[in-house]
Amino acid sequence: MKRYPIWHLRHSGTYRSLTEVILANRGLTALDLSNSPDILLDPLGMQDMDRATGRILHAVKTKERIAVFGDYDADGVTSTALLLDFFDTVGADAFPVMPDRFRDGYGMKPSGVHRALEQKAELIVTADNGISSFDAIDLAREHGVDVVVIDHHHPEGDLPGALAIVNPNRADCSYGFKGLAAVGVAFKVVQVLTETLLADTDERRRYLNSLLDLVALGTVADVAPMLKENRLLARRGMQILEASGRPGVKALKEVAGVKGRVDATSIGYFMGPRLNSAGRLATPDLALDLLRAKTDGDARRLAGELNELNLKRQEMQQVGLEEAETQVEAEGMLDHRILVVRGSWHLGIVGLIAGRLTEQHHRPSAICSNARANGELTASARTAAGFNIVEAVFRASDLLTEYGGHAEAAGFSLKEENFIALRERLIADADERIDAEDLVRRLEIDTVLDPDDLTMETLTTLERLGPFGAQNEAPRFKLEDCRLVSVDAVGNGAHLKLALQAGKQFCKAISWRRGEAAETLRVGQHLDVVGSLEANTWNGKTSLQLVVEDFDDSAQRGKAAVEDGALAVGD
Repeated sequence: MKRYPIWHLRHSGTYRSLTEVILANRGLTALDLSNSPDILLDPLGMQDMDRATGRILHAVKTKERIAVFGDYDADGVTSTALLLDFFDTVGADAFPVMPDRFRDGYGMKPSGVHRALEQKAELIVTADNGISSFDAIDLAREHGVDVVVIDHHHPEGDLPGALAIVNPNRADCSYGFKGLAAVGVAFKVVQVLTETLLADTDERRRYLNSLLDLVALGTVADVAPMLKENRLLARRGMQILEASGRPGVKALKEVAGVKGRVDATSIGYFMGPRLNSAGRLATPDLALDLLRAKTDGDARRLAGELNELNLKRQEMQQVGLEEAETQVEAEGMLDHRILVVRGSWHLGIVGLIAGRLTEQHHRPSAICSNARANGELTASARTAAGFNIVEAVFRASDLLTEYGGHAEAAGFSLKEENFIALRERLIADADERIDAEDLVRRLEIDTVLDPDDLTMETLTTLERLGPFGAQNEAPRFKLEDCRLVSVDAVGNGAHLKLALQAGKQFCKAISWRRGEAAETLRVGQHLDVVGSLEANTWNGKTSLQLVVEDFDDSAQRGKAAVEDGALAVGD
């Protein structure tokens, strides 16, 4: 019945304030979740910001032709859309160049520079890439074209020879917040540029606010830390998304089934995947065209295409996951602390397969595909157990032709004949650095919720800490000894719908992908459940709902593996 072997209770005992418990559990302060504009840092504190914006200003004023070189994920597409929106607003001569995942791979390549040059580019501005584009930037310089890099990926060692590199994660950048998504960095660049090009203070403020819907989309979809600047910008951006007049945003919300309030779930699970589907299976230009659509008709047509691509992506992902699982089992890979598999999966889904393998087996994974059929493997990796996957990739870089990423996710390419050597290297690396106990699935729980706090008032209090995301996860609670009032499988049997009584309170609950449990649970049974609170609106009426992540028979509580944390806030 119980999916997670360990339920880790981060705060045991009573509490005075749920807010205090949640902040303490995450090691956060009120400043990390401040809603004050005072937490927004001066963009000029970012290394090369003055140099980058000075060059762009010159290009705008002298009518130079500007190429914006984007990326194929939601962060890259929104970064590109934001920069082009600005260039359109100030009358600049700018055009997009978007990479093809299959043909170009990640980042700006010499082939991309040639495409920009063919369109008479006199300045190239990157969006969500460029930090590792050494050859491409050298080629642009040879043709007398300056490159301004706007990126957030972690560099390894030396930086490319661009005119300016705006990236808070470069080693010599003292900017006070390192967690910006690329769209956040692009917004900061525009923030500086508008000081000169939009002199009217009110006009400038209104315009910058109008861009925050794109900032929210890219920041949440890229799973950037939902703290400080990111959180404040995303929070305001979600409010703008709710009433956005941008035709593409309205159409995207419609096909994604997002009505009324927009939150991190709306973006992360419904809007973001549809934007990403363009770059995964077709061309990111579809997603960019949607966000830049001028008419409702064009927007609805493009949103429909993205929705169809997303459905296709879901089908391909499921088949690919089953094939990867078969390989993991056949080759006994669960004996190791990282999963490294090889196949011919579409390049647009290898990262998704890696993510699901990691989620299911709670260990890092790397999915390598020979889909290009050119003797080279393209791979995507995800991590768990605190293992820094991009550092592991860097340590194996002598076997690779391209590589990069973050602590949580990385991508790389290699010659097919190096696969066995790479797998052995990664396995040895993970076996050395990951303890066996770190591979045991643990469900982090903030505290045992008092049944009297199972109210909409509690939810309102918790929502003040949102939007939630990486490093500011949605609060997760344990409810003990809940009587099961009703149980049913919904969504063609895929999901579990429950009604629970905890103390004197009644609550509806949903557990995603647990529909099979409806056959074993019985009305009147007492359960310990773990989940998060959310508002559920149906037929115009809003009520509290518990999203259940795990549950167990209450009779098993004394026998179950439950770890108590040491924090005792308000005891």
